[in-house]
Amino acid sequence: MRMSILMGLILILAACAPTANNIPPKAASSGSSQSSAPTRIISTASASQAAPPNNIVYVPGSSQKVCQLTGETDRELNQPTANQTASRFGLVSTDLGYSFEHNGSLFFLFGDSFASPTFDGKPNSFKDPPRTPDDNDAIGFTTDQSLSPCIKLNFITDSIGAYKNPVVLNTQGQPAITLRNFEVPIVGISDGGRMYVIFATDLTAVFATRTVMAESDDNANSFHFLYDFSKGPDAKFINVAIAQGQDGYLYFWGTQGGPLYRKSAPFLARKPIGSLSNANGIEYLHVVDSHGTPKFMPGESNAMPLFHDYLSGQQVADCMGELGVEWNPFVQRWMMLYNCLNDTPKNPRGIYIRMAEQPWGPWSAAQTIFNPIKDGGYCHFIHRAVTSQNPTPCDNVSDAGRNDTWGGEYGPYFLGRFTSGDTARGTSTFYYTLSIWNPYTQIIMKSTIQTLP
Repeated sequence: MRMSILMGLILILAACAPTANNIPPKAASSGSSQSSAPTRIISTASASQAAPPNNIVYVPGSSQKVCQLTGETDRELNQPTANQTASRFGLVSTDLGYSFEHNGSLFFLFGDSFASPTFDGKPNSFKDPPRTPDDNDAIGFTTDQSLSPCIKLNFITDSIGAYKNPVVLNTQGQPAITLRNFEVPIVGISDGGRMYVIFATDLTAVFATRTVMAESDDNANSFHFLYDFSKGPDAKFINVAIAQGQDGYLYFWGTQGGPLYRKSAPFLARKPIGSLSNANGIEYLHVVDSHGTPKFMPGESNAMPLFHDYLSGQQVADCMGELGVEWNPFVQRWMMLYNCLNDTPKNPRGIYIRMAEQPWGPWSAAQTIFNPIKDGGYCHFIHRAVTSQNPTPCDNVSDAGRNDTWGGEYGPYFLGRFTSGDTARGTSTFYYTLSIWNPYTQIIMKSTIQTLP
């Protein structure tokens, strides 16, 4: 039964692959054209602004793997990982990994997670109590201040000492939502001394279509439902990044889910700092005027795209899904990371970065900071599928039984605690988690940007 569940999930995930899964090498390379990208007619009303010149640029070749964060063995190095999550917590594999600071710890929100069959001599599989089929995520944390050679994770644990699946409870102490496959903890923040986490639920098509705000008063050991954050056929905040501004607001950058998962433009909302315990006071960016002044309005239907990734006349091909945003003090810019399958000679597919002086922009043109072909992903820590086009294996990192499945890059989330730089020189090195699909695990990456003279 365990194997049938695992294989069923692999087949489902492969059908809506995050990146290059099941894509022949030619289509996964920079030879792909924009003409094959999905297109939509854009609205005439938009918060979009002209992109400013890129005076802060990615340093070519600076994107490197730091360590493998989860799993028992670093597949590339064939050595034990720093965390050995299977033997220490019964966690074989997982993805995502948005992180946020709370009470001196850096918490990690991991998505769909596979448990070992047993842990400490006790049953630990998908349907073994205290696990339930409705919940399969994980939450880790660390107090480490250094990434040398990797951070040491602990996990919120259940009654047998294995990693615990987070559950969002209603006022009666019963699960308020399901957290099955593709229904995951999305983003978290500490506000007013309490932990708040947005969870995605209500799976439709290939991803969730509703997010809810939950609160924890015991450092992620339990969560309590507060209110719906984004829902309905036009929900714009399914994948979300949160950051605190310097103007008294918390800012939320969001993308759509359901059939528009990874085909979305980004949207922006804000809420007063200290107000997350209730649903009141949220406003959505509707437009930015010619003087650069933003206009926020109540009502999610008033949220308009910050920008479009590919725009030609009235045709648009957006590509955003998972995203991370943080303020970088060394270059004095907001930075946005996201995975994008759009593929052009100027911007090959991969992990994109954009920068802005204000949360609403204008956002700079995209730069590819990691491409799995040119930046040493494939054949190293990301599996290149063994196919009729590539019959000779170039790596030994594939999950068992998935040699014909491409790995890929998605879910780039900042690790702000470790960002470094030189303000005088306008340079910064930042760190982020990255999910790579095959092997199904998490790694930590680093990249460097610099200000042009």
